[in-house]
Amino acid sequence: MFGHGWPLEAPTIVPLALATGLYAFGVSRAVRENRTELISIRRTLAFTAGMLVLLIALDSPLDTMSEDLFSAHMVQHLLLMLAAPPLLIASDCLGIFLRGVPAPGRKRIVRFWHGARLGLASDALMHPLLVFILFNAGFVFWHAPGPYRWALQNDAIHILEHLSFFISALMFWSVVLPAPGHARRLAHGPALLLIVATAVLSGLPGALMIFAPRPLYPVHAEGVMKWGLNLMQDQQLAGLIMWIPAGSSYVLAAALVFLGWLNEAETRASRSARRAAAVQRLTSR
Repeated sequence: MFGHGWPLEAPTIVPLALATGLYAFGVSRAVRENRTELISIRRTLAFTAGMLVLLIALDSPLDTMSEDLFSAHMVQHLLLMLAAPPLLIASDCLGIFLRGVPAPGRKRIVRFWHGARLGLASDALMHPLLVFILFNAGFVFWHAPGPYRWALQNDAIHILEHLSFFISALMFWSVVLPAPGHARRLAHGPALLLIVATAVLSGLPGALMIFAPRPLYPVHAEGVMKWGLNLMQDQQLAGLIMWIPAGSSYVLAAALVFLGWLNEAETRASRSARRAAAVQRLTSR
């Protein structure tokens, strides 16, 4: 441990530092190679914010609190699923990561990706229905009392839990909220439907936590006493966190998709109107 409340543990700090360093190299090389279309202040800020969210979720006083409080653990999980992934997708960081690799290594990665047909496997894995199932099933599974207790009591399972949250969230948000400059994987209508369905499904565990007649997570019995709470209060607070902040995130995502849908419809209508006007001018001569 280094410092009070901030564990700064190597398994978390090292990957975050490596990712940040690779991103910085990628931005620097993109500037030197005059590939400025890959970078922007907005994307860089999104990447920085995403990495800060990961740091707060995994290696801050919040992580220390999550050992005692189920409600703090819930905040940690929501940051890993609803905050960091959309920010990283908005940063379009994969292109910058690849740019950060030296040219020979970059070419080998591209050749391996196409030669091993990994692109086809990736497309299959990113099928919207499969992504929807993985995202929601993982969320429900890890918040069931049994799996939650296993993860809290075993570091390896805990890491697996966090990885499953983060990776499935990256998959989900990249399907419904595409990176800047990339074509949508899913049309606006189906994307909106997936977001709304996910909001409903993710709210069910929260409702159970609030209205359950007894504590579902007794593993926190000793920890909550340090904070002047009891198990039911901590559990109900966690349920409210799952309902309100998490629900607001889905509402915001749905609003962004809906606005994008309206803008696309308006653009199509404007294009059609211009074509019709051009045809009318030609036929009126």
